[in-house]
Amino acid sequence: MEKFVSKLEKYVGPIANKIESQRHISTIKNGMISLMAVLMVGSIGMIVSGIGTFFPADSAVGTFFSEYSAILNIPFQFTYGVLSIYAAISIAFYHAKQLDIPPFHCIIAGVSATLVLNTKVVDGVLDTAFLDSRGLFVAIFASLLAVEFMNFAVKKKLTIRIKGLPDMIGKTFESIVPLLLVIVVSALISQLSIKLADGQIIPELFTTMLAPAVTGIDSAWGVFAVVFLEMLFWFFGLNGYAILVGFTLPFMTQYVAANAAAFQAGAEVLPHVFTEAWWGTVAAATGSGVTGAIAILGLRSKSKQLNAAGKASIVPAIFNISEPVVYGFPVAFNPYFFIPFVIGTPLLSVFSYFIFRLGFIRPPVAQVGGMPTPIAQYLITLDWKAPIYAILVIAAAVVMYYPFFKMYEKSVLEKEKELAKKDERNFDDDLDFDLDF
Repeated sequence: MEKFVSKLEKYVGPIANKIESQRHISTIKNGMISLMAVLMVGSIGMIVSGIGTFFPADSAVGTFFSEYSAILNIPFQFTYGVLSIYAAISIAFYHAKQLDIPPFHCIIAGVSATLVLNTKVVDGVLDTAFLDSRGLFVAIFASLLAVEFMNFAVKKKLTIRIKGLPDMIGKTFESIVPLLLVIVVSALISQLSIKLADGQIIPELFTTMLAPAVTGIDSAWGVFAVVFLEMLFWFFGLNGYAILVGFTLPFMTQYVAANAAAFQAGAEVLPHVFTEAWWGTVAAATGSGVTGAIAILGLRSKSKQLNAAGKASIVPAIFNISEPVVYGFPVAFNPYFFIPFVIGTPLLSVFSYFIFRLGFIRPPVAQVGGMPTPIAQYLITLDWKAPIYAILVIAAAVVMYYPFFKMYEKSVLEKEKELAKKDERNFDDDLDFDLDF
């Protein structure tokens, strides 16, 4: 096991570090994580409007929610409904920071490209339907490319420069030509798509082309692969979520948006399970790897070291924070935990996937953050069975980790005994001094 771990550390670690630090991946990760605030605002509005479903339609409360549903849905419509615009802003901002250039005109370029590519004129009316999550991928790539071009144009001096102007006005003139080119090129690409794809704009084509990938990640195999890689990275001390989220979050954001729209429309069956909220509060209840189970075992450990680690990590675990367990027990680089952490966690996640997919519990319809278990599980699903299931997942993880924890505990206790004996010998040696003068 130690040889296997050392080989993985040697070959996998550097690759993971390179992936995490690659500038485009880093931009997407940071930009998408920033969208969590937007999604939470929309989710809060949806949760409030969803309260009406718990009351009979002809009751006073039910009638109130029915009559004012349009007003109550405003937070949802102006967050999820124009999600690609928020994505363009966040991606452009973080990529400008990566390139160390002023962000303001980069944001304008990213938003302009997104608006041009994600809209079209139908019967003289601007169709903005694809400014929602369906335009998310276009917003990501359009913003990245727009900022890259802005950086290129400034460096190659493809700008209007007038000497003697104040700095702010000078930079505004410098941005005119690059912004114009961004809009013109985006318009040409959009019109080319409409001509060649029977009236479809880019996000419509993306929806068709990416359908297999979207379906693939929201599957039992997709869940297993993502969670397995996440646990493998965590095992080597790397933040598996941070490495993978740049790839997965665009898909997962689309999933939760689709679920939210279906839920708002009154659908009984929701299309997706593997959203970011599900990943973080069900597959990773109490933290990546369901590490709260290890904290619970630590609380009952005879080892002073493991007991102290359990006390220190139990409260963070309630808030789905895994670092105190991963680095405190530790789980990282610990061969005793490799099998349950890296292999067992994905299998448990796949089981949970089927529980939600088969309709025993409603899949996520909202995005929340910072909420403790089991409150978070209820808020993301609006299903009372979800928090109960989260507790069952933690219990199953306790059973899964128990034999491996006991083996590790035994080795720690032996070391503690050896250390205690050594300290006792040193104490005796200190007392053994010569009284003769």
